[in-house]
Amino acid sequence: MKQIIRVSVIFCIWVMAGSGQVMAGTVVNLYDEQLAVESQSREVLKAAAAEALERVFVRVSGRRDVGSSPSLAAALAQPEPFITQYRYQRSKSDAGGDVLQLSLSFSPRQVNSELQSAGLPVWSANRPAVLVWLLADTVDGRQFVGTDTQAELLRDLKEVAQRRGIVLQLPLFDLADSTNLSADELWQMSVDDVRAASQRYSAPFVLMGRASQFSTGQWVASWAVLQGDEMIQLDSEGMDGRDLLAAPVDALADLQASKYSVVAGGASSSANSLIYISGVKDFAAYADMVTYLEGLAVVQHANTVWLSSNELILELVLNDDMEKVKRFLSLDGRLLEESPGMMQSKSPQAVAAYYRWSGRHL
Repeated sequence: MKQIIRVSVIFCIWVMAGSGQVMAGTVVNLYDEQLAVESQSREVLKAAAAEALERVFVRVSGRRDVGSSPSLAAALAQPEPFITQYRYQRSKSDAGGDVLQLSLSFSPRQVNSELQSAGLPVWSANRPAVLVWLLADTVDGRQFVGTDTQAELLRDLKEVAQRRGIVLQLPLFDLADSTNLSADELWQMSVDDVRAASQRYSAPFVLMGRASQFSTGQWVASWAVLQGDEMIQLDSEGMDGRDLLAAPVDALADLQASKYSVVAGGASSSANSLIYISGVKDFAAYADMVTYLEGLAVVQHANTVWLSSNELILELVLNDDMEKVKRFLSLDGRLLEESPGMMQSKSPQAVAAYYRWSGRHL
């Protein structure tokens, strides 16, 4: 009997709407996968684990071609040492049949170490949000995806975004949105109108698109990826939503990974940096802050070199440069950059940047 392995992603991505203050989300269960398998045999387990580990390597590195890297061939040939746990369970398929599901968890430390040893990047779980404006033209007319219609296309969008670790932000489609952006303006791919309508959401990235479905079921679409004043345009087609959406999501993931993934020791300008932080009220806040910083791919260690009341100076041991640190910190607002002002006169050492710990979680 032919061996069946079907991969589906089980990790969660924050799909956000309506908060103009939220600019980023967290990809949780970043190192987990779930697969439908034929049996519980050791051979099937090994093949499924290799497929799942490759998916994890793609998501964590931000590189869709990472599976073809010769440096990872040994790991993919012997994936078992990377597994921290696995389990089987029965579930119902869409067709109503019984499916055997295999859930796997992989060691974050070993996955990251393997990528770094191979000279490949590591992309942290906190990632910039992507605001999606998508208009679908079907037999039912032109409708925004994310409203009460086009549920199947929205499901496909979430699935494809999960595959690459993209954080989606959906518009509210309230009165303000309907005033700021009409279906006709989006259909005309009016970049200026989309940028204006997106300002209330403060998302670092915007994906805008128009998609048409023919009577044969085939989809065709035009897209633009916006980041600030930058724009990438592309077209896609497919017989289903997942094929249609793969190209724009891959373009987004590639662009984000180029800006936020980190290759250990890869930046010629990388060096340790000092940062001044205020607002650290107690030891719990201090521990939370250090854990947060050391959880960023760009920071190896955060060492305290000076402490006074609720202020301190940390030495950051970096995998990259301070500009990439600032890029990460701007995503979620936990450390808010401030002008030196009075803090500069209090600092006993020259520091690279000044921050205030807000402590808030997304």
